[in-house]
Amino acid sequence: MNALKTKLLDAYRHTPVSHRFYLASIVLYLLGFACHLKTGLPSLTALTGLTSALVVCGFIAWCLPLTRWVHAAWDRPFAKTPIILLHLLALLIATACARFAVAESLGLPPQSFDLTVGFLAALFYLPAWFAVVGILLGLAAVMIMIVAFVTLPFEAVWQQLAFLINPWRSKPMTGPPRQMMIFHGLGALYAGVLLSMGYSYATENFSPTFKALVTIVAFKSDFHQTPNYPGYRSGEYVHPLENGYIAFARSQDDHSTVFGVRAQAADAAEVEIGTLPGPGSFLKSLFQ
Repeated sequence: MNALKTKLLDAYRHTPVSHRFYLASIVLYLLGFACHLKTGLPSLTALTGLTSALVVCGFIAWCLPLTRWVHAAWDRPFAKTPIILLHLLALLIATACARFAVAESLGLPPQSFDLTVGFLAALFYLPAWFAVVGILLGLAAVMIMIVAFVTLPFEAVWQQLAFLINPWRSKPMTGPPRQMMIFHGLGALYAGVLLSMGYSYATENFSPTFKALVTIVAFKSDFHQTPNYPGYRSGEYVHPLENGYIAFARSQDDHSTVFGVRAQAADAAEVEIGTLPGPGSFLKSLFQ
């Protein structure tokens, strides 16, 4: 018994950390599936989440040497160039998300609100990286799966060669664990899906509070009092639009702000597009 225990502990110590996570996910899922068949409890969804988390942890452990290599190669041009390009891609995605948020919040063309888009692009920069890394992990998952399934049939041939050559060698001939490459691909796929879901959650279905915050940012950064501008009316904050129209913001007696659009003519009709509540009402809705 002690010899078996020692052998198992020795095998555990020599097993890579990523493989430990993968084996733990397999054992956990099999135990949970057996409990589900025996008791009938609806626990497979939770088990799937736990096993997926273990697979992702194993994939992260497998990728740690790669991150160390990237950090060590940071001063070399061949490593800097792809990272700079990825930063540019993330910035483009963040800018697109910012424009979408401005259009959803104000109902006006976002191309006219440069400062508001710039502030929101900085806010969406981290979710944009979720999208970039998710895309890269999805591509990596496909490549790893292809390599694994193409090379897996040769594993049996490799083992046969190891068995034939072993009698003339002092150490056994072993091959790379191709089976674990499938788990690497699954880990990359799960991680990419999680990051994509995080990106979708942060950039879709904006809440009314977020839209109100975007409106406040636009009002404080892109609307100004310009008495000498054609079509300006006293007490308003205006922002020029294309095709001879201007957006205006007018404060009310209850400290709310009315937003609208009209032509630049002095007697042009106004079209109200929204109302921003006063500070008290906004803070009350924010806490609710």
